[in-house]
Amino acid sequence: MPSDSCTYKASPEISRSTIYVHGGFLLLPNLFPPEDLNKLEAEAKRARPRGQRNVWSLPGGADERGGNPNRAFTTGPGAETQYNLLAAPNLVARLAQACGLELAITGGGSYSYYEEPGDFLGLHRDIVSCELTVVTCVRSDGAEPDAGMLGAGMLGAGMLLVYSNHMNAPLARARGAGKGEATPVPISRGESVALLGGFVPHEVTPMLPSQERIVSVMCYRIG
Repeated sequence: MPSDSCTYKASPEISRSTIYVHGGFLLLPNLFPPEDLNKLEAEAKRARPRGQRNVWSLPGGADERGGNPNRAFTTGPGAETQYNLLAAPNLVARLAQACGLELAITGGGSYSYYEEPGDFLGLHRDIVSCELTVVTCVRSDGAEPDAGMLGAGMLGAGMLLVYSNHMNAPLARARGAGKGEATPVPISRGESVALLGGFVPHEVTPMLPSQERIVSVMCYRIG
């Protein structure tokens, strides 16, 4: 594929946005009030019996969007509560203002359950319909991810890692740079992160046996 058509290269509009300048992500600690967070957690628990184990351990990380990263976690379907909260016009407007981009929701969301020791999501970029992704931690048991661990030379478990310096580069470059090149983004219960998931390489490090985490995932298109 010619370099000028790479799906992971940000347009000039995106490159000028607040979230891009901030490294491709923004922490949103108070996106939902406690009552809405409780509703999301309750819905995620109801969806868990319909969840499917999502495991892949063969090479498949493509430079383009999506790919097929190594992974091990359970995925459950989003439902009415998640959609109504994350598609609400006032919330989309807040996200758009914070990110400096025009946003529109794309399809339904999902819940990810990192519930077994070693559950993880390998280095990747999100699929084409997920130009911007909002991830909200709705439940977190056990040890919380600690950004200081990575700074001390220890890899934080269950940690979102964002490779901000590799937004317009092939995934192979971020992979070759190693995890020490990434920015650790710990997300505790009730906290959210907006991520330019289609453009910035990112991954989730393996969970410890004592950890369990449920996150809400919703995708938006830009423009």
